[in-house]
Amino acid sequence: MKMQDIRWHWVLPALFLSMLFLTALTGCATSTRSEQTTPPGEPRQATEAVEPETARYYDFKDVPVPAEMELKTDRSFVFQTTEFAAGLLAFSGRVELDSLISFFRIKLPDDGWRFLSSIKSPKTILFFQKENRLCIITIISKAFTTDAEILVAQGFRGM
Repeated sequence: MKMQDIRWHWVLPALFLSMLFLTALTGCATSTRSEQTTPPGEPRQATEAVEPETARYYDFKDVPVPAEMELKTDRSFVFQTTEFAAGLLAFSGRVELDSLISFFRIKLPDDGWRFLSSIKSPKTILFFQKENRLCIITIISKAFTTDAEILVAQGFRGM
């Protein structure tokens, strides 16, 4: 048996399997795409799946965080008593800066926080108040990720 015959013996099945794999791959992509489209005349709401989780709550039960953000436990600390929780939670994720700012500006008032002010520079800082508590959110946009630090502290009763 020649060396060239042995190569063709392996090349043809490999080529056939590669073509079969690519055909199956494009077939799956086509069926997935067709499942997501809405048939003509049918309302879009009827075919949409359940809305994905958009916010999560961690140690601060009234401060929502986008589901795309991941908690960084090595940079976080929380002090809890039976009456309150205070501390700093650090997050990182692939979220656009303006989208993250909008998320906090919209969602925190839903949990009773009142927007006080913001500072927008290379670091964006958002200030919120609720009863005698403060929430300060610092957002830093990086090349591929965005970091957020959420500081919740007890304030004075006279605030």
